[in-house]
Amino acid sequence: MAADVQWWARLAREVRAAGRGDLPVETPLRTVRDELGFDCAALVTGGRQHTATVNLGYPSDALGYITTTYRWKCPIHQRAIRLGLPLRFVDVPEVHETRTYQEVIQPHGFREGMTLPLRAAPGEAPGFVALSSTHDRPLDDESRLALTMLSHDFAALADPGAEPGDPAADVVLLVSQGKAEVRSAAVGQLPLSEHEVRFAARCATAGRTGFRHRDADGVWWRVLARARRPDGVLLRISRVPDPGPLTGRELDVVGLVSRGWSNERISSALGITVRTVRSHVESSLVKLDCPNRTALARHALEHDLDTLGALAAAQR
Repeated sequence: MAADVQWWARLAREVRAAGRGDLPVETPLRTVRDELGFDCAALVTGGRQHTATVNLGYPSDALGYITTTYRWKCPIHQRAIRLGLPLRFVDVPEVHETRTYQEVIQPHGFREGMTLPLRAAPGEAPGFVALSSTHDRPLDDESRLALTMLSHDFAALADPGAEPGDPAADVVLLVSQGKAEVRSAAVGQLPLSEHEVRFAARCATAGRTGFRHRDADGVWWRVLARARRPDGVLLRISRVPDPGPLTGRELDVVGLVSRGWSNERISSALGITVRTVRSHVESSLVKLDCPNRTALARHALEHDLDTLGALAAAQR
């Protein structure tokens, strides 16, 4: 085995900690790459994201191929997914005849590698870990078996901190003592500013755990904030469709209605007239097919129809 039993036990703890959101997801991937003798490693998510949340060393063109053509059309990858087992180059006698070899493996000087398939929810494409090396020594069978045994834990790295019913997160942050640390990110730029991240974390400790947010580009996000320890909050941020018929201001009003606020109090908090608040409430009742204000509040709580604007108003 390439590493001793104590090392594998430490790796298992790292993987599980990263899956909870307590460590960056790249930490255990870097450990695997460096200790097991690979030059490159990538974590490619399944489900709807179809992207690499971790890339350690792959050139951009190789990574682009891995996340598209390789995952959908390469017989090496398809065989690994079908078997549910890590598959090395040496396990595929016809590897030199594949498009993957001709377009990625040979041009980049890779001589060995492995695909580690990860479990997926029913109906979703599974994610995987891609590993490549410029030497021709395949990973030994004992290490391959050990990775197979950890594949269930590795799967949690694709969506750290997820709980049943959560949408897949594009960004996961751990906010502790006012400092935000990225745990996983499938987007290049965070949809919340540093101030907004810290504010969301403070609100989570007060009991509010979910809201909608529209960024500067008009993209909507759902933010779930959960207190993980006395000094830490995990933020899971997911790209979501436009919230439908409600306008941004209507969402602000609905968020405050869900707190049991009167029209007069909402008017004062948002700096708009009572008549305008009443109009927003009536419009929201129709758009969301809610028979009364109580049903509207319940619908808002069940679907996280809250906003930073409403949260800020409630904190004043």
